[in-house]
Amino acid sequence: MSKDRLKIYLNTAHSGNLTYENERYIFNYTSDAKDVVSLTMPIRSASWNSKKLHPIFQMNLPEGALKEAIVNHFSKIQTMDDMNLLALIGPYMLGRVKFEDISTSDSTLKLSSILHSSKQNLFSELMNKFAIRSGVSGVQPKLLLKAQDKTTMKFEHYIVKSWESQYPQLALNEYFCMRAVKNAGLNTPEFYISDDLSMFVMKRFDVKDDNSYLGFEDMCVLTARGTTQKYDGSYEEISRVIKDIIPPRRRKESLKILFKALVMNHLLQNGDGHLKNYGILYENDFDDAYLAPIYDVVTTTMYVKNDIPALRLSDGKLWWKEKTYKTFAKQSCGLSNKEYEDILRECVNAISITKKEIDQYNTDDNEVKDFLSLLKETWRNSL
Repeated sequence: MSKDRLKIYLNTAHSGNLTYENERYIFNYTSDAKDVVSLTMPIRSASWNSKKLHPIFQMNLPEGALKEAIVNHFSKIQTMDDMNLLALIGPYMLGRVKFEDISTSDSTLKLSSILHSSKQNLFSELMNKFAIRSGVSGVQPKLLLKAQDKTTMKFEHYIVKSWESQYPQLALNEYFCMRAVKNAGLNTPEFYISDDLSMFVMKRFDVKDDNSYLGFEDMCVLTARGTTQKYDGSYEEISRVIKDIIPPRRRKESLKILFKALVMNHLLQNGDGHLKNYGILYENDFDDAYLAPIYDVVTTTMYVKNDIPALRLSDGKLWWKEKTYKTFAKQSCGLSNKEYEDILRECVNAISITKKEIDQYNTDDNEVKDFLSLLKETWRNSL
């Protein structure tokens, strides 16, 4: 039996209702709604109707291994269409938009027990325990959970990611790619890797000190695309969204961040920088919007030798020449020649610094050594 009506909450406030009727998804704000569910859906008395589930409600639906685990567990009980999936995991969904109810898990761990565990199958154990509470998108196996930081003693919110056999050492790959991004001066979430290298752990950047949530929308939502269209956009389109949404006081810096992230993707050979891997955070609406930290960066050519960029630039998908980047920097991001040169120098320097960090990484595992050696060789030293 399919669920055809869901309450929509923003943090703890019931702000609207989502209905599936006559093969259409219909969203209506409540009469006393104060905040928007999405920057693309301002408050109004008229309904927001769509043949497909609205992008903001698609945004954090699980994909890949996580979705498979949930569907396999519950498909004998009920049909796992979008509405039922939202009803099931919606109360635990990542971010401020919740569905049907507001639930918080009392199950907590210590961060150290994740990072320093001696259990061989800890992620599988966590999957069994937390899958139903993990409304988070992405193909890579990942979970949402709360863990206590040993230093601050606070219970913080984390995303824990593992990897499947076809992507060997993916956690280590992401860890050092994110180190390079951080070394380039880009804002990143706090991140860690487990001692056994099986899990990459990232602190969530959308949770406030009072445990309420900032608004977060990825570029799929902001360009009116569903999750399956995450490879359909362009970097020029992202720059236009930034200009349209982010207020002037933060706009120039956000465009510089976008360009630097694009250059780092090139140097690190990250072919998966799609629309869902760029996003905007805000407190209430457009007036305080800003670019989210950089996340989900890996060297994809370690697994797909001839991988290409996820999005178009200058109407093409390839590892572009420097002229293309310079044109984008000037025309789409409004950067001067000096700003362009400074960013290139900072990015190349970040690669050099991170390669030294890899050299200093202490391991007796020959397989890990060989992987890290190949990772360094794969990274580029210039555009």
